[in-house]
Amino acid sequence: MLSPGEPVLCRELWHGAVMTAMPMRVIADAPARTVLYQAPDTAFRGARTPTGAKIRDLAAEWVSMDLVWTGGSLIRLIEPCAWQCVDVEFDAAGDFTDWYVNFQEPVRRTTLGFDTVDLMLDLVVAADGTWSLKDEDDFERAASVGQLPQRTAEQVRAAAERMIGQVEGGGPPLSEKQWLRWRPPPHWTVPALPANWASPAADH
Repeated sequence: MLSPGEPVLCRELWHGAVMTAMPMRVIADAPARTVLYQAPDTAFRGARTPTGAKIRDLAAEWVSMDLVWTGGSLIRLIEPCAWQCVDVEFDAAGDFTDWYVNFQEPVRRTTLGFDTVDLMLDLVVAADGTWSLKDEDDFERAASVGQLPQRTAEQVRAAAERMIGQVEGGGPPLSEKQWLRWRPPPHWTVPALPANWASPAADH
């Protein structure tokens, strides 16, 4: 298990290429759940179109760029075998804004940290509990043209249904209000992007 405060690298891959490499720190690590913290103004690598736009089509040409995270901080809740992670998002002033559910392949532990494959669909839950799906059209298009395997698309749809049920039923992890009050220790610095961010990361 990882120690609190330990820096790790969270990466999103596509066909083995690193589309996102984000440095984070460990809040807690246990067999049932890993909790990570992403600081404001974190420097990271991200995939963009050659013009600098965000990727909306998995078949589009893209390049890796040096970027800086804007918009505040987040706490990431990762559970083994889950087809999603749940982010608790805060604005630049440190105030809670929303829960952000990112649907993805189950996270794999590596020597660098954690790897996954982003599967486009997201669920955003506002502070008042109202929710909306994000990038649903992009996800369905990717599934319809075979960019996402049928079984993978089915797993994402099932995970979305489960999470919407948790939202509407007031279940965890969105019922865990302690994360809204959590703040990083004052001595935590913003972790740097490691030089080997793009290297093949062997499984733990």
